Amino acid sequence: MQIINVREHVEYQEKAIKYIQSKWANGNTLKLYEDCITHSLKTDNSLPIWYLLENRGEIIGCAGLISNDFISRMDLWPWVCALYIEEGYRGMSLGGKLLLKIKEDTKNAGFNKLLYLST
Repeated sequence: MQIINVREHVEYQEKAIKYIQSKWANGNTLKLYEDCITHSLKTDNSLPIWYLLENRGEIIGCAGLISNDFISRMDLWPWVCALYIEEGYRGMSLGGKLLLKIKEDTKNAGFNKLLYLST
């Protein structure tokens, strides 16, 4: 089981786009995810960062670390978004492990807080 920071492993770009789109996008937002992930690999900014969770070559989860999750409070950031774990892998604390990696990367990027809203 490994957590992949797509920015550090650009060879996962297409897998990340397809997987995250399959879990979170609709017909109106397919391009949004493609654009965000593609440009995250080319920016000098600390955000966004996209993550995949891989088990024996199979992508089983994802998440993103972004500056804003479509809210009016631009002073609240960074945000965890698009957290998803495949149903057959739930209940194994994998989402928690993914969040710990994101928390570590958030701290290393110089942020002292991390926001996540689940519904």
